[in-house]
Amino acid sequence: MKSLSEILWSPFQREAFAADLATLVEQHVKSRGGLRGMAVRTGFALLKAAKPDLLTGALRRHAPQFIAALEPLYESFRNDREPDFSVFLQRHAGEARDALLGVADARIAQSRNASLKAAYQKLRGGAEGEVEAIIPALGRLIRGYL
Repeated sequence: MKSLSEILWSPFQREAFAADLATLVEQHVKSRGGLRGMAVRTGFALLKAAKPDLLTGALRRHAPQFIAALEPLYESFRNDREPDFSVFLQRHAGEARDALLGVADARIAQSRNASLKAAYQKLRGGAEGEVEAIIPALGRLIRGYL
């Protein structure tokens, strides 16, 4: 059987998956409510205005690492009785969250940009909730490619 990376990041799927992933993130940002949601939406809008292709470019560059981080969960899924990857991923949302944030943590740890590191540390706690909130939709997106 093919790995998750071979499925999602194959030359035939890569562009479509990256575009769907960007749409997923944009929809998630738009759906966030309250003061925190307003801050996230405002920050996202400012970034997008400054550099419209920022999200798509970042996803294309870093998606392979995030997909690889989910690979152990995909392998467990293939050995599980659950036929739906999105349901499996929701059952293991904490593990998926930690795997995805582990990639971001490692990238920040390698950075020499002190301002970036400081900003990331301020946002890191809230990122756990945001990533976990997007896991069900991410699972449905991935399921569509399996």
